[in-house]
Amino acid sequence: MEGDPRSRLRRRLSADARVGFARVWARAKQIVTTDPTGADDEDRIVDAAAERELARHAGELKGGVAKVAQLVAYTGSGAPDELRRLWDAAPAAGAAAIAGVVEAELGAPPARVFAHWEPTPIAAASLGQVHAAIDHDGRALAVKVQYPGIAEALAADVESDGFVRRLAGLPLGRSLSSASLATLRAAIVGELDYRAEADALERAGRAWAGDPVIAVPEVVRAHTTRRVLTMTRAPGVPIAELPAGDRALHAEVAMAIVRFAWGTPCNHGFLNADPNPGNYLVETGDATRVWFLDFGCTVDLDPAVVAADRAIWHGILDEDAFAGAEKFRMALAAAGLLKQTASLATVVHRDWEREVAAPFASSEPFTWDRHYAGRLTAATRDVLAAGGMALPPSAVLLWRQRMGVAAVLGMLEPRAPFRRALMATLGTGKKALR
Repeated sequence: MEGDPRSRLRRRLSADARVGFARVWARAKQIVTTDPTGADDEDRIVDAAAERELARHAGELKGGVAKVAQLVAYTGSGAPDELRRLWDAAPAAGAAAIAGVVEAELGAPPARVFAHWEPTPIAAASLGQVHAAIDHDGRALAVKVQYPGIAEALAADVESDGFVRRLAGLPLGRSLSSASLATLRAAIVGELDYRAEADALERAGRAWAGDPVIAVPEVVRAHTTRRVLTMTRAPGVPIAELPAGDRALHAEVAMAIVRFAWGTPCNHGFLNADPNPGNYLVETGDATRVWFLDFGCTVDLDPAVVAADRAIWHGILDEDAFAGAEKFRMALAAAGLLKQTASLATVVHRDWEREVAAPFASSEPFTWDRHYAGRLTAATRDVLAAGGMALPPSAVLLWRQRMGVAAVLGMLEPRAPFRRALMATLGTGKKALR
C-alpha cells in the first residue's frame, strides 16, 4: 500500500543498502533524528529502524548519535547487543590522539603526568573515554579524556530539534516545547566542560558522605581541566555483570539507586539527568557499595520545583489514600505538570498515576521489572498524547531522570520494599522503619 509507513520505510532502507558507508550513516542519523511526532505505529517503526541502523554502525558512534544509541540500548525493548555494549564500551579513540588531549590540557604527555598510564581505556562512552592511571603518591586513578573534536560534533548534532527529542527519550521527547528542548540542549552541551562535572562530583560526594552504601569518587583537581577529569578509581563491576541468581544483591543495589535518584533532587536540590547503566559500579565483599560515576549532565533545580517534587511523593506515601491522591494532584499542578485540569478525571490520567505510584504504594516488596518499566513508559506516552500532562523546562530533566532510572531498575528486576526506601529518603519519621 502506497501510504503504509512500513512500505515507505522498506523503500528507504533498501535504498540505503545500495549506497556507500557515508550515505548509509547519514541515513541512520536521519532516521534517528526524525521528529517523533507522528502516529504511534509509525514512530515505533522508525524507532526499530533506528535501532538496526545504529547497531550496524556501532563501531563508529560518537557524540550525540552515541548518546541516542545508549538511550535506545537501555530503554528500548529490543535493542541489539551491539548497542548495549555502548553503555561503557563505545569504540575507543587512538592512544596518540588521547595522549595529545592530555598534553594540551595538562602540559605534558600522560606518561610524564602520572607515575603509570594505561593506554588502553577501561571504559569509553559518547564524549570521552576513561584510562586507568596511578599518581606519584600511589593512588589508583580514573582519568576521563574528551575525544578530540567532539565538542564541534555534539554542537552540530543538537542543532536539530528532532535529535534533542530523541535524547530526551520517548515518550517524553515528542511532548517537549521549544523552551524545554532548549533546556535539554543546554544541559547536553554542558557535559563538554569537565570542570563543571568535577564540581558536581564533589557536590554529590558531600551530599552522600557517610552513607554506608552510596559512594562517589574523589576529584583530583591538580589534573582536572575542561577536557580532562581525574578521579580516584572506583572498584566494582557494572550492574550488567552482577550475578543473575543473587536476587538479594540486585535488591540492595536497586534500593541504593532509588535513594540516590530521589534523595539527591528532593534533599539536595540538584540531579544527574543521565542515569546510563554504565554509570554504576557495584563493590561487593564484607559490605555492598554502589559507586555513582558520571555527573556530566548535572543541573540545579529551582526550590519551587524541589518543593513540588517532594509533595508529589509525600502524596503517594500518605496513608490516607483519598487525602494522598489530592495532595499528589495539587503537587502536580504546582510543578507545572498539569496541562488540562479536566484531564484528571480521565482513565488515561488515572492509569498514569497508578503506574507512577506502584513501586511505593504498599509496604510489601515490589518487583521492579521490565514489564513495569514498560507499563510506566506506555502510561506516560498515553497521558502526554491525551494532553493531560506537560513537561515545562523546569521539570523536563527531572522526569527524564526518573524515566531513565525506571528503565535501569527494570534491567535489575529487583524485588524490594521501595516504599520504605522512599519514606526513609524523604524523612517521614518512624513510618520509614515499618
